[in-house]
Amino acid sequence: MASSVRWWEGFFCGLVVVVAIVVSRPYAEMGFIDDWSYVKTAFEYARTGHFVYNGWATAMLGWQILWGAWFVKLFGYSFTAARLSMLPVDLVSIWLFYSILGRFGITRRNAVFGALCLGLSPLFIPLGASYMTDVPGLFVILLCLYLCLRALDARQDRAALLWLAAAAVTNVAGGTVRQIAWLGALVMVPSAAWMMRRRRGVLIAGAILWALSAVSIFICLQWWKRQPYSVPEHIVQGPVSAAMVAHLLVELLKAVLCTCLLVFPILTAWLPRYKTLPRKARIAIPTLLAVLAGFAFALHVKRDLHAWTMPWLIHLLGSEGIFQSNWEMIGSRPVTIPVWLQAVISLAVIGTAATFVIAVYSRDERSFLTDKAGRISHIGPLTGPFVAAYLCLLLPRALYVFLYDRYLLGLLPFIIVVLAALLQQSNLRPTGIANMALVLFGLYGVLATHDLFALNRARIAAVQEVRTSGVSPKLIQAGFEFDGWTEIQVAGHVNEKRVETPADAYVQDLRYLQRPEPCRLGFDEDVRALNRAYLVVLADASCGVQSGFPAVEYRGWLPPYRRWVYIRKVPQIPQR
Repeated sequence: MASSVRWWEGFFCGLVVVVAIVVSRPYAEMGFIDDWSYVKTAFEYARTGHFVYNGWATAMLGWQILWGAWFVKLFGYSFTAARLSMLPVDLVSIWLFYSILGRFGITRRNAVFGALCLGLSPLFIPLGASYMTDVPGLFVILLCLYLCLRALDARQDRAALLWLAAAAVTNVAGGTVRQIAWLGALVMVPSAAWMMRRRRGVLIAGAILWALSAVSIFICLQWWKRQPYSVPEHIVQGPVSAAMVAHLLVELLKAVLCTCLLVFPILTAWLPRYKTLPRKARIAIPTLLAVLAGFAFALHVKRDLHAWTMPWLIHLLGSEGIFQSNWEMIGSRPVTIPVWLQAVISLAVIGTAATFVIAVYSRDERSFLTDKAGRISHIGPLTGPFVAAYLCLLLPRALYVFLYDRYLLGLLPFIIVVLAALLQQSNLRPTGIANMALVLFGLYGVLATHDLFALNRARIAAVQEVRTSGVSPKLIQAGFEFDGWTEIQVAGHVNEKRVETPADAYVQDLRYLQRPEPCRLGFDEDVRALNRAYLVVLADASCGVQSGFPAVEYRGWLPPYRRWVYIRKVPQIPQR
């Protein structure tokens, strides 16, 4: 049975998150990260009733396309209509997570705090505002966890089997949106079955469900592999060197630090315990911070400090006014959090995390992970294998490329569950500092999300300025998202070398190397149908010459409040 949580509190938590997303004004008729590709597939499904991929999606997309296509038919063919379909998913995801916390025996106060810590994260808000697959994938994982908990709480064997079957079936169907979610059926459901092994018929049913799930997933993957312009990903991508292993270790360290940043509001609840720590620990923590501050100063002198400060991992959080450099556009992003403040926040996160670890281990407050009594004791056996499998699938990413911060979203609920249980086990509650940190995180997420979409609206306005003079979109570069959308509109698909079907989908075209280095983007080889004469760039772009078009101003909700994008003229490269 669930604890004394109330269903309407979970709904209210989800509603708060949806309101925060809507307040950020997340509309712009262009892509956000990779969702331009997914929106195009939704448009094609709404128009033809078929899945049509375009050479960029590495996820099957599944039910998200059907769901988004329904909104597109209802509200029109626009990016906003497709993204609007994600708001109910955002709300239900947080609602589910609140219920999960309650079923693990977490009190109402801590369940509300934990649910909002997930939903008001600067990671969740922008992703929840987009048509990306991260939040739908998270929803599928949370649904599987919730149904497994219902199976564990069922009083009758037949009811337990039905809940377990529902967990497997919905996860196999739902995991088509983002394949890593299938770990629910492959790992979490068997874990739940093993925990219920004394119930009649559960182990046999669990084995049958696992086999059926594995076969169904294999069939889905074979279908996906045969789809034209799908982009299957391989776990092993080549030989491994010592340098790659070193890179892996650095990425894992950064992932741990980024995770500590994301759960910082909860970790601050242990700060009052600092005074009760052993004397050696009370000396070691300030000493560690002093040493790290010294290293930070040395890195600052070398102008390399930004590579080691929060948020540590690249992609979404860094684009929210933290990293000046970016992959998506030419030029420098506006920086809201200067590097010295990044260093201060980084030290605060590390110091708080160190206090938490020592406080928990010195008092042995982690014993619930091995105890056999109480619902909190279900956390380790039910979630541990899933987390281990999830981490194993992240290792190749960290080894061969990079870990993106948004990959942590699938792990965040499980970490929050453990922290909420530890909070309860320690007889602690969220302090005033914790509540303030949560509010600041949510506020920053709203403001930063607004600024990301405001930049995209400015980019579209700049493109329209050029197009009004009769210039074709093929001659305009406005960054990764705009270029990707233009390419699939013009050529039908992206020129991506990982595409296996059809065999001749990728055509090597190195003409982009004829552009000077400041005028190149990492995406240039994939958009061979475009031949830019005009660039929409950010500040400090050292590419091209001033065009006859004025800069487009837009307003940020975070400093600097006045911002611009610029239109530059560049020579075209020779035709093929």
